[in-house]
Amino acid sequence: MIEHFTDAFVLDLEDAGELDGLVYLYTKELGKVVARAKSIKKITSKLAGHLQPLNIARVRLVEKRNFQIVDALALNKLKPTSEALEFFHFLKDMTFELQTDKGLWMTVRKAFQDFKSGNKISYRPILKVLGFDPDFADCSSCGNKKVIYFYKEDQLFFCQKCGFKIPKNGVILIT
Repeated sequence: MIEHFTDAFVLDLEDAGELDGLVYLYTKELGKVVARAKSIKKITSKLAGHLQPLNIARVRLVEKRNFQIVDALALNKLKPTSEALEFFHFLKDMTFELQTDKGLWMTVRKAFQDFKSGNKISYRPILKVLGFDPDFADCSSCGNKKVIYFYKEDQLFFCQKCGFKIPKNGVILIT
């Protein structure tokens, strides 16, 4: 049994049984982690308020076969907006479990601060760190060098003209 104590962004929370939940975290030391939170849906749960999506929390994880959250303390919270939720879901979908990336951690931390101060965030730095640099991308339909959309399902870039031809679900605007 290994114990980890780290800061983490709470990306998402899903049901796992009647009282438990699966919490998606992006941690500083471990990268993306999916951890079980026992009895998080109980009204008396001490973890429930700290492990809400859009929080940054200090968590204690115990690793046996899987991860389990033992303790959590929310350090900072974002006001729930559709843009912030979309950003955290994008991060959840575009990262792999247990792949640490300090550059990505710092970029996400900067985006969190931008959200906190009310600034509009740009996906460009996140895409660069993930290896999808829009500066070197071409439109997947017509080859135009000026791309402004990224389709995460197929990991393709599109220009303004061709962006209207693709489904809007899963498309982000690069600014």
